[in-house]
Amino acid sequence: MNVLLSYLKFWWHSKNEHGVHSPFVFNLVTKCFYDRTNHSAYQQLSKNNSKSKFLIRLSAYFKFENCFVSDTIQTEFKQALNLENQTIPFKTTEDLLTSDFVVSKTPCLICLDLDTIEAHSLSSLFQVLHKDSLILIPSIRTTKIQLKRWNQLKSQSEVSASIDTFYWGLLFVRTEQPKEHFTIRL
Repeated sequence: MNVLLSYLKFWWHSKNEHGVHSPFVFNLVTKCFYDRTNHSAYQQLSKNNSKSKFLIRLSAYFKFENCFVSDTIQTEFKQALNLENQTIPFKTTEDLLTSDFVVSKTPCLICLDLDTIEAHSLSSLFQVLHKDSLILIPSIRTTKIQLKRWNQLKSQSEVSASIDTFYWGLLFVRTEQPKEHFTIRL
């Protein structure tokens, strides 16, 4: 996959806060994505680690009660998420479903990659997720296969809002949100 061509296509179709008509997503973009506050947790990161800084802003914005992180997520991302939340590791989506009492009762962040997602268990996960939870997926455009899998995930009937930021994919199951897909520049 030609990354430069893919990024140019993304840039052409993407929006900033001015192209967003959802109040929920507008607030997320303006108060989190484009937040330029120098968070204290940034001091523990390398200077140019924009992806980890994004994770810190996301955790600070949502104030998740639980943060579940797949074992296959890059170590630097696990460490960044752990600066704002106590992370709980899991191996497979089935493992995560065994703790569904926590996943369904409280808003949580679930960070997993496209290689560990099992379609049948992810559908089960969507059914039990709390309405204020977020599924965060890194590297959604690394290969054509991953982009195809991302497109399949965002089209699931349970997903009410999805955000593509080129590198990160965000999935929400908000019941009050009409189904909509957003392509946002970071």
